[in-house]
Amino acid sequence: MRAGRGAVGSAVVLGLCQLAFAGDWPQWRGPWLNGSTGETGLPAEFGPTKNLSWAVQLPGPSGATPVVADGRVLVVAADKAGEAGEAVLGMALDASTGRELWRHPLCPNHGAPGGYDMSAPSPVTDGERAWFLTGNGMLACFATKDGGEVWRRDLGKDYGTFVLNYGYSSSPLLFDGKLYVVVLQNEDPHRGGLNPQLTGMMDSYLLALDPATGKTLWKQVRETDATSQSREAYITPYPLVWKDRREIVLAGGECVTGHDAATGKELWRWWFTPPDREKLQHVVPTPVAADGLIYVVRPEHRPLSALRAGGKGTLAGESVAWTFAANRSWIATPLFYQNRLYVLHEQERELVCFDPKSGRLIWQHELPAKAPFQASPTGADGKIYLFSMAGEVVVLAAGDTYRELACNRLEETQCRSTIVAANGRLFVRGSKKLYCFSKQ
Repeated sequence: MRAGRGAVGSAVVLGLCQLAFAGDWPQWRGPWLNGSTGETGLPAEFGPTKNLSWAVQLPGPSGATPVVADGRVLVVAADKAGEAGEAVLGMALDASTGRELWRHPLCPNHGAPGGYDMSAPSPVTDGERAWFLTGNGMLACFATKDGGEVWRRDLGKDYGTFVLNYGYSSSPLLFDGKLYVVVLQNEDPHRGGLNPQLTGMMDSYLLALDPATGKTLWKQVRETDATSQSREAYITPYPLVWKDRREIVLAGGECVTGHDAATGKELWRWWFTPPDREKLQHVVPTPVAADGLIYVVRPEHRPLSALRAGGKGTLAGESVAWTFAANRSWIATPLFYQNRLYVLHEQERELVCFDPKSGRLIWQHELPAKAPFQASPTGADGKIYLFSMAGEVVVLAAGDTYRELACNRLEETQCRSTIVAANGRLFVRGSKKLYCFSKQ
């Protein structure tokens, strides 16, 4: 992992991407899982005729973010013209040229409300192997070099098909020699016509698997008395190392919990305050942490809170370091970069910059974009990259003064993937194409 700006001090998980090569982006939120990287030399201005290294047509759309390791870009696509019908594909491309190296069908695809489908989870890689998870619960491991299948298992068959109103979109996490999968779902097994064979309520759970074999190491049921959509979450497990503890942080079901990374045992829990059981209480943004604080965005324009790490049991009010009540974020995961916390107000098309320790609002500014956002922001090379649903890429200078560097436009729609910065390049996944930009 390349050293540089954007490190998160004592909250950096040493060995988080220890198997990945320098400059890679091996998981959804990058090498430090906070949306940032130490990459430099990246362009601010780019497009179809400027600083374009290559662009390739993809078999279909996906909201999954590409990951990059060992000279390969791993992407997910919803192939709408497959011989056996619409399917979710896992693919590998050459990072230098965009040439396709291999592809595998993962599962049949079907739609979900809001234009979502089964291709939303992002892959994860250690440079030698790649793991793909779909919204149907199919989890598969391939050798990144030649695409050889290592193992495959159907989590939906083993534990019940995932029940989430907008389709499952949590990405797997590779950490401490384990592959973690979280399923925070509706308690009704038959919602949407799913699981006709099941009776009783559906569990929500955190699963740890052996990355080499796919074997379940443990399953930790995550209890909550929230109901219906208030139980559902679209977050990715977040690894936190703080002092002498290694834990996995989850948000959803009206609470935030920390789990022992080795066993899954719940270490602490903070209930959303005040409690709110409205049906749109599902959580989308993944928590992010830095220097002993855990930043949690509650759904549907509810507050942003900073929790103190290291707690035990049920946390009380003093565990909250600060709160931003005027939060309007509800989809994008915050960016921690160069000791600043950036929170995207997606529908309002504005970005907010905080002092992460005190919660002091440094600036809040409207973005020069015509469309709302869903993709999470990226921090790299002293810049912040923001990707709108209509293919607008706003580039800002990171820092305590709002400064626009560029607003680039791609001929794309329904853009939900995070922009990836790796090995001196930007990888931008639209609904039609994957683009690679670099300084020419």
